[in-house]
Amino acid sequence: MQANQLFTGSHFSSPFSGLYVGAKAGANVSDATGRLRQPSHTSFFPGVTVGFGFDAGPIMLGGEAFADFHHGSTTRKDAGFDGKLGVPIDGRYMPYLRIGATSQWPDSRLHYGFGVEYKALRSFGVAAEWTADKSNANGIRRHNNSFTLGVHYYFQ
Repeated sequence: MQANQLFTGSHFSSPFSGLYVGAKAGANVSDATGRLRQPSHTSFFPGVTVGFGFDAGPIMLGGEAFADFHHGSTTRKDAGFDGKLGVPIDGRYMPYLRIGATSQWPDSRLHYGFGVEYKALRSFGVAAEWTADKSNANGIRRHNNSFTLGVHYYFQ
């Protein structure tokens, strides 16, 4: 029995279900206050993702591991895992929310955001998203906002 049948009792499978890998690029806007002061600035960065989604009735549940290499950010680079909750629309679009944790330099912290994915072809999707996190370590408060565009390859 497939995972989506466990939740829906049907054979329905949205185009966003299954295992996928991805690559992304984006802009990171960050700042730091406290012991270290770094004014708001923007840096550009690459990133990678690997995830899995499954249908739970009309919604998509899943998880995604990510690594963002934004060395110009006040948090340098981030890697973590987020849960995803999406709503496929017309079999081509899926707005989603994400929440999880990132645990690279300088500390572990809450990671959250939202996005939308467009299924361009059966095995390829294009995603645009905003994610953010905040750190308060060693007397320094850091704010991190990332805006990315990425592609996902689905193993279907």
